[in-house]
Amino acid sequence: MIRNQAVEKNFIRISCCSLVFAFLCLLAPSAAEAQIEAIDLTDVFRAGGVEIDRLMVFKISDIVLIRGRTSNVAMAAQAGSFALSLGYRRVANLIQVIPGLADSEIERYGARQLDMARGLEGCSFQIQSVAGIVRLKGQVRREVQGDLAVSLLSRIDGVNAVHSELVSIKSDK
Repeated sequence: MIRNQAVEKNFIRISCCSLVFAFLCLLAPSAAEAQIEAIDLTDVFRAGGVEIDRLMVFKISDIVLIRGRTSNVAMAAQAGSFALSLGYRRVANLIQVIPGLADSEIERYGARQLDMARGLEGCSFQIQSVAGIVRLKGQVRREVQGDLAVSLLSRIDGVNAVHSELVSIKSDK
């Protein structure tokens, strides 16, 4: 008799667990269908003039999520305002405002990096930085040297963009 009661309780537990498991299995597909795909809006914001380092903008459901980093508080606020101007009402502006290098420090450090870089011998550069946007002018012997110079400058903290106006010259050697 005691053994039958134990078997009966065990059977009820297993039946209840099976029902709960079956119910959860039925919910899983509907939960997966409820997830909404993220839409990448980064190119729209860049085209709209938002110049932020590591900018990523996604629309998830009815929320626009903005990520990136800048040393300029006004630029971070501009990204949020731009989203509102496009008609988005819920904006999560997660742009990090980090203390970056001042423009004069970017110019000085950038010039030093280019002077010390192997492979840029015989090149001449002029660097101007305004709000972390670097304009690179000068002369290179080969196009790959210009690519290297742009790459080196873009890695400097505080640099948001590098615009190259380099000219290739042929050497007489």
